[in-house]
Parts: sequence; C-alpha cells; structure tokens
Amino acid sequence: MPEITITRDIDAPQADVWALVANPSRFADWNTLHTRWVTPPPDALAVGMVITEVVTIKGVVDTITFTTEELTPPRQVGLSGSGSTGSTVSLVFTVEELPDGRSTVSLYIKFESPLLFGPLNKVIERAFRKQLEASLQRLSSAFE
Repeated sequence: MPEITITRDIDAPQADVWALVANPSRFADWNTLHTRWVTPPPDALAVGMVITEVVTIKGVVDTITFTTEELTPPRQVGLSGSGSTGSTVSLVFTVEELPDGRSTVSLYIKFESPLLFGPLNKVIERAFRKQLEASLQRLSSAFE
C-alpha cells in the first residue's frame, strides 16, 4: 500500500508554517486532498481530538475520521484515521526550522485499503505523490 514522504523547503519561519499546517480550519488553503469537513473543525489540534474529513483522490471520495495521535508544536503532528471505504490512513506533518528563517516541511502518508490491489495500487500511489507535491507547492505559495 502507498507509503510516501514528500519534503520541501519553504520561505517562511517555522512558527508561521506551523500555524497554517496545524490548523484544521486552514487545510483547504493548502491541502489538495481535502474536500470538506463533515463538521466544522477546530482552529487547533489536541492529542486525542477526533475530526472527520472528506478527501478525494483520483475521483474516489472517502470520509475519514482522524484522531490526533501526536502533537509536538511547532514541529510535528501525527494523525491516524479510518475511512468509509475500509481504508486506514496515517498522516504526519513535520515542520523543521532552518537557520536562515526558512523551514523544511515533510508530509508523510501511509494509506491502506481493501480496494487497492494489483496495478490499482501503483495508480493510487502516483496520485498520492502528485497530490502531496501539489499540497506542498500550495503551502509554499501561501508565503510568497
């Protein structure tokens, strides 16, 4: 099943990037997989918090209930979720401070689904990689 990490340097301080990445109500501003929230999200995450998001990948819509498993501000947030299609998802967003006032952002995803087998697995993996790259591009553009 797809397990992908994408990393990008962003021209913004860690605190500014963290404020956007760790705020679920701002996911639509940069996360290209995000379609909508089932209920209005909080402005800040807390360990144990549960949020339900609708995501779309390659035209497949999945409603995923995430639990915040790890939260280490302003560096890392880890979410785990289960979807309406029987999928399971692990997401980790990491923001590292660079010495020049910039940041390095990494998005990690591990996605498992009973619907993924054979060639479809590779198609979905490419789609996830493309969407994560687009998300980091959008995130970077938010600071230009």
